[in-house]
Amino acid sequence: MKVSVIIPCYNQALFLPKAIASLQAQTLEEWECIIVDDGSTDNTAEVASNLALQDSRIRLLQKINGGSASARNLGLQQVRGEYIQFLDADDYMDSDKLQKQYQLMQSKRADMCYTAFRHIYADGKESIVHFSELTQTNILTGWGLGKSIPPHAFLYKTTFVQSNYLRFDERCRYREDWGWLIDCFDAHPKIAMMPEYSGVYYSHNETGKTGSYSKMQSGNFTFMAHKSCYLSGTKKLLWAFRISEEIWIWLLRMAKYRSTVIAKCILLLDIRWTIAAILLMPLSFWWILAYFIKTYITK
Repeated sequence: MKVSVIIPCYNQALFLPKAIASLQAQTLEEWECIIVDDGSTDNTAEVASNLALQDSRIRLLQKINGGSASARNLGLQQVRGEYIQFLDADDYMDSDKLQKQYQLMQSKRADMCYTAFRHIYADGKESIVHFSELTQTNILTGWGLGKSIPPHAFLYKTTFVQSNYLRFDERCRYREDWGWLIDCFDAHPKIAMMPEYSGVYYSHNETGKTGSYSKMQSGNFTFMAHKSCYLSGTKKLLWAFRISEEIWIWLLRMAKYRSTVIAKCILLLDIRWTIAAILLMPLSFWWILAYFIKTYITK
């Protein structure tokens, strides 16, 4: 078995068939798909079960609702492939995605590989998002600010994941993919990049955790408060810098929308982290200014 694909599902009956169709269209056919129904209240389990009956490569696991992190972790316990692919039920891939990454990782003996991606908006418009090289520093300071890459753009060597005991953090239901990558880079992986290939599609789902700016930012602050308890050394300084960036974004959005909803999330932060972030705000202002110019003016 070459690739194990893990799809966490919570009330995704409408989108799941398209994700599976993109998987079944892959030129690399030696894959298994583990659909994890995370206690859905719609007919997701029924849809997944029917898909599994039609294709022996598909398996359905069911569990009580615990969040996408716990669903992915259950899938990780069941993988049998050489490589691991995460795929959300409302996203999909080009037909040669797995083949291209598999061949590149084999030739370079890489632990993980990532591609560019296409952002699909609710109105059907799309934009190709390229990237610069990911490092531990820009994952800590730039994730969500032009450095984000969706989970299905990556492919992981199974032995790398298992030997480093990598799992998604189930203690926080926000930005678990961000936390996963921080942990991955802590393990010093050998990385292969495909910056010009945009073989995955990331759908903007308005009902999801990133469906609006307020949802995204409340999730960011919640995750930052949680992750700050588990960082050490220079990562603490980088994390305080990232929090200062988020505070700038909150202030700018509050000025524009006259909203104080996110203010409650800032209170989740330990006072020491808040003070450190405020002290770093004169420096992070220039980073945020450059981000806003690139995102909203020169784009």
